[in-house]
Order: sequence, then structure tokens, then C-alpha cells
Amino acid sequence: MFIQEQELSPELPDEEIDAAYKQAIERAIGRIPVKNGVVCIDSIWVETSLPYEILHRLLKRDDLILPANVERINTKSGVREPDELQSAVSSGDAERRTPKRRKRRKAKSKSRAGD
Repeated sequence: MFIQEQELSPELPDEEIDAAYKQAIERAIGRIPVKNGVVCIDSIWVETSLPYEILHRLLKRDDLILPANVERINTKSGVREPDELQSAVSSGDAERRTPKRRKRRKAKSKSRAGD
């Protein structure tokens, strides 16, 4: 009476997943403001909330259907750091930055003036 692992988590082939992401990107591009016929990758990233690596990979393909007012897509990010972009795209996984912590304030010593 054991359930096979495949029945619990059916996996879609990569082609079907890419097709769904591609469709989401094409729909999002129609809702994003266009400046001089150019759409920025950061705008698409914010609109779709797709992982940057997947977005970058799909935008490099030639089979995207763009609206008439979009001439090209700028894949150079203005939000992400250049070294972060290069490592994320080349290695396939983005390294997360460690958040900076605030320094703790020193406890004030309690002194009594009249003792």
C-alpha cells in the first residue's frame, strides 16, 4: 500500500515549463511601460516575479512574440550587481548576499548622582 513517489509529485518536462514561463513573459510585456521601443529586463522581472536566471535564459531566445510597440528588450540589469549577474547567469544559481546587521548599542550604566 505504498504510494510511489512519482504519484505524489508529478514533474513536468522542461519544455512545458519553459512554454508556460514564455507565455507569462509575453503577457507581462504587454502591461509594461515601453520607452522608445525598449523594455527593460528589470521591469519584466518585477512584473512576473520569475527567477532572474530563467527570465534571462528565455529572453535570449528568438521565439518570443513581442507587441508591435516593443522593438527590443534590454537584458542589462540596472538593479542587480554586475558580478552577481555574471555569477548567476554563468553558474545557474544566484548567490544571496548576507544582510548587514546593525551593531548593538552598549548598555548605559546606571549611576546614582546622590549616593
